[in-house]
Amino acid sequence: MVILFSNTKGGVGKSTLAAHLVLYLFDRGRRVALVDADKQGSSSQWIAEAEPSIPIRQVRVPEAAAESVVQLRQTHDYVVCDSPGDDNDVPRTLMLLAELALFPVGPSILDLRSVAIAASLLKYARQINGGRPQGRLLLNKIRKRDRISRSLPEAAEQLGVPLLESRVRDLEAFRDAAQQGTSAARMQRARGFAKQDIEALCDEILRVADSMDVDAAAEAAHG
Repeated sequence: MVILFSNTKGGVGKSTLAAHLVLYLFDRGRRVALVDADKQGSSSQWIAEAEPSIPIRQVRVPEAAAESVVQLRQTHDYVVCDSPGDDNDVPRTLMLLAELALFPVGPSILDLRSVAIAASLLKYARQINGGRPQGRLLLNKIRKRDRISRSLPEAAEQLGVPLLESRVRDLEAFRDAAQQGTSAARMQRARGFAKQDIEALCDEILRVADSMDVDAAAEAAHG
């Protein structure tokens, strides 16, 4: 299963969420690898420090992105891809190779506008690939008292991409996890909202992925 975190804007939390999903899968015994196409390389540095045994591919051109994903998915249960925060051939290539595309969006009008561009890329990929990848919006960096945060679900619905039920709050624990090279769920003080939010999110992502596998198997059986 190839899972892509995508948005044409930086700062929405793609790398943080990608790193947390990779470690969540690893901690549950899944064979997981990371393809990091973000120029900053944050997620690859994060994973290299947290779990050096996890395969990492840093890619900057579409050919390398395609080769890495194709090779890794032959030997791993999950390939998690961290897409760059811009619009070029690399995110387009990753979108065409993905089976599940996740679009983090935060409490910013600019985030919503940028994810609208990514959603159009999803639509294009689905037309070419016969309905693949599946897409989901993911509400990240949510603030309870922020007016834009409260209006995000309604605004996201207008983009025509299903919205995950899980919400990830804007918490200091995620920044601490990055500094320590670990996940919020692994930290000694792993408790409270950060652990709760990230595990609920990753659980839901796996449920979506598992349901896609079931649907694919059913289609193959009737093939």
